[in-house]
Order: sequence, then C-alpha cells, then structure tokens
Amino acid sequence: MALGSGVAVLAVLVWSLLDQPHRDVGEEPAQFKMVPAELQMAMANADEGANAHLNAVVELFGVVSENNDRQLVFEGGVIAAWDTTRQHRTPVVGELIRLKGRVTGYDDLFEEVRMDGAVLLEGAP
Repeated sequence: MALGSGVAVLAVLVWSLLDQPHRDVGEEPAQFKMVPAELQMAMANADEGANAHLNAVVELFGVVSENNDRQLVFEGGVIAAWDTTRQHRTPVVGELIRLKGRVTGYDDLFEEVRMDGAVLLEGAP
C-alpha cells in the first residue's frame, strides 16, 4: 500500500513540474538593460556557471546587422531568436532598436551570445 501511495505522489509531483505554463519573456521585466557589446563581454568573461546573465531577461539597445523571420543579429555579437507567438514589425539592417529576450548561452567559438523569446520594444528607452 505504501509503495502505491509513493508512486502516486511521485506521479503527481512529476506531472505538476511538467505542466508549467510557457515562460512569457515579453511580460517579464528586464533584469538588465545594456548594449549588445556589454552583454557579449559579460558572457565571454564570466566563469562557467557563475554568470548572472544566463537565463535572465535582458533588454538590449543596439543596431541591427541582420534580420530574418527567425532571428535578429545585433552589431556586437548577440543573436536573438524571435518569440514566434507574437507579431512584430520587421526591423531593417542598420536600424537602432530596443529588444527584450532571455539569454540562453554563449558560443565561445563564434563569440556570440544567444537569446530566445525576443520581443521588439517600441518607444523611447
């Protein structure tokens, strides 16, 4: 009987952990506000596992160097994948924009910061 109860409790715990709502980066406040080069330097110089920016929502203010339907690239070494659940206008190359997203990692080989859930912010910083 105790084994069955333990399995049931474990099953409920696993289900509750897996049944979490999708993280909405667009609705979360930014933990950091910076330019792409600052974020790239912070990620490049951080010790593994000790980076405060990893998994944080960051607002960036920078110049677009590339853009397509899936991702945007900032001058300064940051690549941000768009939040596909939201509509946004298409920023043009050379445009100065504000964007908010979640930092997912740093690529040592290409010296690029990766972000996801990117949301374009309109208006003055």
